[in-house]
Amino acid sequence: MAVEVIGSTTRVRIQFVESRDQEGREKLSSRSYSNIKTEVDNEAVYNVSAEIIGLQDKEGKSITRIDEKELVEG
Repeated sequence: MAVEVIGSTTRVRIQFVESRDQEGREKLSSRSYSNIKTEVDNEAVYNVSAEIIGLQDKEGKSITRIDEKELVEG
């Protein structure tokens, strides 16, 4: 059985620290950005995401690249 990829998308999710309680637990929020070209390298995704974080009043927690591919039997 051969498997083929018929579509792929890339997006990035940035998590922000909204606040911390008295015990140090963080309340988080996230923002996703879609329609990123799949051929863009990880360093470029990271650098642009870091620039977006720098424009915010909130502290950045994490940057996650999400590559999705649809697999079908070929």
